[in-house]
Amino acid sequence: MEERVPALRRLLRTGDETLAAGEIELRDGREVRGPQGRAVSLAELVTEPLSAEGSFSSNNRTYSYGAHAAHVAVNPRTGHVELLDYVAVEDVGHIINPETLHGQTLGAIVQGLGGVFLEHLVYDAEAQPLIGSLADYLMPTADDFPNVRIVALEQYPSPNNPLGAKGAGEGGIIPVGGVIANAVGAALGSLGAQPRELPLSPPRVWQLIRDARKAMGAEVIPDPSAAQTRAGI
Repeated sequence: MEERVPALRRLLRTGDETLAAGEIELRDGREVRGPQGRAVSLAELVTEPLSAEGSFSSNNRTYSYGAHAAHVAVNPRTGHVELLDYVAVEDVGHIINPETLHGQTLGAIVQGLGGVFLEHLVYDAEAQPLIGSLADYLMPTADDFPNVRIVALEQYPSPNNPLGAKGAGEGGIIPVGGVIANAVGAALGSLGAQPRELPLSPPRVWQLIRDARKAMGAEVIPDPSAAQTRAGI
C-alpha cells in the first residue's frame, strides 16, 4: 500500500517546513495551490496542524469621517436637557464585522453623552476629590439614551492598509460634546444663553439661563408658559 503523504508536504518544493505567504494561493475557497502548481484541497489541509505569522505597519494614519446630529429639549425652569434623537453617519472604509462595528460606535457615542450630561470630577478648594464612588460619579446606563441611531458606510476604503479599514470608535466619541452643546445653545438662543463648558448638568444649565437673563436685564425666572424649548443641530 502506498504511504499517504501529508497534504502540507505535497505543497512544499523541498523538505522545508515553511512557505512564504506569497507562495500560497486559495482558489474558489476549495483548493490551496503552492509552488510549481502543486495543489491540495482545503479539506485535506485543515486536518493538519498549521500556524501563520504576519505583521503590518505603516506611518500613514487612517481617519474615519462623518456627521452627527442631535435633537434636544431643554426645560429652562429646571435646566434639564432631554435627548430626543441622536443620529451618527460615518464612513469607516471597510466593515470587517458589522455587529462589532455597531457596538463600538454606539458605545463610543454613549460614552460621549455620559461626559456631556453626567460625568463630572469635582474637587474642593484644596484640590481634594469630592467624588468617592459611583454614587457620586454618574455613569450612563441603557435607559439614559435610548434614541441613538447609527449609519455606517463603506464608500471610501482607506488606501493605507490592506483591509481598507478606518477607525470607528474615535469618530463616535469625538464630536458628541460639540454636537450637544450646539443643540442646547440653539434651543436656548432666545434666552441669550450659550454653553461653554461641560457637563451640561441641570444645575449648570439652570445657572447658565439665570445668568444670561440677568445680563440681559430680563426676569430671572422664565415665563412658566415657556416650559420647554426644542432645537436640533
